[in-house]
Amino acid sequence: MIRIAVCDDEKEIRAYLTRQINDILAAEDIDGTVECFSDGLPLAEAYEARRADFDLILLDITMKNCDGLTAAKRIREFDRDVMIVFVTASAEYVFSGYEVRAFRYLLKPELVNGFAGVFRECLRELTKSNEVHYSFQTGNQTVSLPVKDILYFESDRRKITVRLAGGREYSFYEKLDTVEQALKKQDFVRCHQSFLINAKKIASLGAGAAELEGGERIPVSKHRAKETNDAFLWAMR
Repeated sequence: MIRIAVCDDEKEIRAYLTRQINDILAAEDIDGTVECFSDGLPLAEAYEARRADFDLILLDITMKNCDGLTAAKRIREFDRDVMIVFVTASAEYVFSGYEVRAFRYLLKPELVNGFAGVFRECLRELTKSNEVHYSFQTGNQTVSLPVKDILYFESDRRKITVRLAGGREYSFYEKLDTVEQALKKQDFVRCHQSFLINAKKIASLGAGAAELEGGERIPVSKHRAKETNDAFLWAMR
């Protein structure tokens, strides 16, 4: 299920984008939902209240109360992974989007000819990332977790605890070195002998610790500090 938000202060644009999205999702046989917002403020507030969890946001830049760039900055404080596509009447704001890691831009005069291609590109990227799972055996059960939902792995001798966004956790027996090798291409970094963290979930790095989304602090050892910082900067790209 792909969750999409459309945020635009023009009713006609919201209606057009919703129709196009639903038509393309049906043609591609992809399950998805669309929620509309007429201003950036309620969208940003939904993230701040932990009531929003979208995979893709189509976001107008010039809105009266809370413009798209301001809303995107507030959203990024709570979600570093959501894909943002700016829909705007003018190209003058294009370069401003780099600071919020906008995936693409769409000019409103080009919506009719350009939207389908950009939206399908978003779907390819989203379905590709959604396919990446980490699987392990715990007891008699095989568990397969979306990598994008994992915060970190913690090792205590041979016992691994994996913690996910939202508070869930699982335990299984494996070497942390083996887990690290399996996830080396998925933005995970060994910040400490006992911790392997998802660099995309780091909110900030300080002296000796990484603060994750949600506020949990994970130790960062001195000799792994540079590697952790590099992974954090790379994950923000």
